[in-house]
Amino acid sequence: MGYKLVLLKEAEADLERLEIKDVKRIIRKLRWLEGLDEPLKHGKRLSNSKCGDLRFRVGDFRLIAVTVDKKPIIVIVKIGHRHDVYKD
Repeated sequence: MGYKLVLLKEAEADLERLEIKDVKRIIRKLRWLEGLDEPLKHGKRLSNSKCGDLRFRVGDFRLIAVTVDKKPIIVIVKIGHRHDVYKD
């Protein structure tokens, strides 16, 4: 059973601010992750939990995500360039 990926409105707004080539690349990665049985293997756990639980890398961009306890759901909370995405 695969995981369901959900984008928060803030993450959707982050996508709208990016160039179309970057958006296409990120959406392709999201679809790929959603088709996997264990997408969490492709993420990296974050040490600073106030940002989120894990991150997925898409070139110079990062998808910050949280997982829902005991449910196969990954919520993408923030999308941004690797230099800026971890700043509050």
